Amino acid sequence: MNIKTGWGRCAAIAALSWVAAGAYAQGVDLGITVGAYHTDNVRRTGVDEESQTVGEVGLRLGIERETGRFTSNVNANLAYRTFFDNAYDDDLFGGLDAMLAYWFLPERFSWVVQDNYGQAMIDPRNVDTPGNQQSANYFSTGPDFRFPVGARTSLLLSGRWSDASYEESHADNQRMSGTVGFERQLSERSTLSLNGTAERVEYDDETAGSNFDRQSAYVGYAAEGARTNLNLRAGYTTLHDFGDTTDGPLFDVTIERRLTERSTLTLNAGTNLTDSADAMRRDQHIGGIDLDSGQSIVSTDSFQSDFASVALALEGARTSVNLAANWRVEDYERNPILNRDAFGFTADAVRRISPRLSARLFGGWTSQDFDRSNVDFDEWNAGVGFDWAFSDRLSLTLSGEHFSGSGDSALGAGLRDYDENRITVNLGYTPRRRR
Repeated sequence: MNIKTGWGRCAAIAALSWVAAGAYAQGVDLGITVGAYHTDNVRRTGVDEESQTVGEVGLRLGIERETGRFTSNVNANLAYRTFFDNAYDDDLFGGLDAMLAYWFLPERFSWVVQDNYGQAMIDPRNVDTPGNQQSANYFSTGPDFRFPVGARTSLLLSGRWSDASYEESHADNQRMSGTVGFERQLSERSTLSLNGTAERVEYDDETAGSNFDRQSAYVGYAAEGARTNLNLRAGYTTLHDFGDTTDGPLFDVTIERRLTERSTLTLNAGTNLTDSADAMRRDQHIGGIDLDSGQSIVSTDSFQSDFASVALALEGARTSVNLAANWRVEDYERNPILNRDAFGFTADAVRRISPRLSARLFGGWTSQDFDRSNVDFDEWNAGVGFDWAFSDRLSLTLSGEHFSGSGDSALGAGLRDYDENRITVNLGYTPRRRR
């Protein structure tokens, strides 16, 4: 499957989810934007900066809803951009994280469709520009079964066929996986499970990547309290590749704690033996989707991933603040030149000045170290924006943002030094929701 087919598939999933949830219904967030931004350094170079005006049409779609036999959970942030002076080809940016389930037999048998579309770096050691980005799509579908075995115990079976495709990299692959588990309901709000998963991954270009088999066994625990939600997986993974066997721990914990009525703290941490497609899906689940987020590495190589993130959300009467920090270490099995350590944080604050005027301050910083490539760099951004709501459906957004980079690239030391300034104007339209 090529990437255009993948994008068509994820667009169909979003459309079907919207229909299943009910257009403009409660629980559906829809926004359309039309605008442009001007940059004084579109290629992010240290010399001979090139300015450019870029037009864009954007779509924001959020669905979290159960309607009859359908369950829809969609998060989309997409923009089609046109570079008026042809610095880069016109293209689609942003991403989609979508899941749709249909229950043929309530609580017993469902069919799941899942798609993740996003941006990935062609060479993560070089400067992040549209010319160094590629589209990536990861599609999965299959059944889930639940068979009661007693009053509080169930046998769980699931199967998935998946397809991962990339715009530039020769890493397209298909995979088949199956999971069997026993789940025990400890209380009305807590469950314990014992699970085993087997997966076969086959690449379209066998010279570019090695087919592999991966098996995992793990214990799962989920609990929902008055103020705290906990999801935990702990076990072990074995991977068979090129006749060799690699193994490593599997651990993933997510804790969401409501500190007060208006503040929430979320922690996520873990380690697992993974690959590019699964890592992209995990990152979208944890960090959400941003138009210019494309830090995923595409490789035919499996890698051990250690990760941790923390996010704090504060909602006041007129002010909201979101703070987040993340850390990761990736060690590749056969291609250690991609090994990296990364750390970053983001901050965002919105202040409602009047019923129709809001101001926003935002920024972030990231540091990455590819020790085997002698590539080490830092990047940061900071900006301010204003949003005017002309009516319940129409608004105007004006923002200014500064980007800066320093450090090395794959082409040599000190070649990642750059500064870029952007001015963005967007007109937004939000359809009226049904009451």
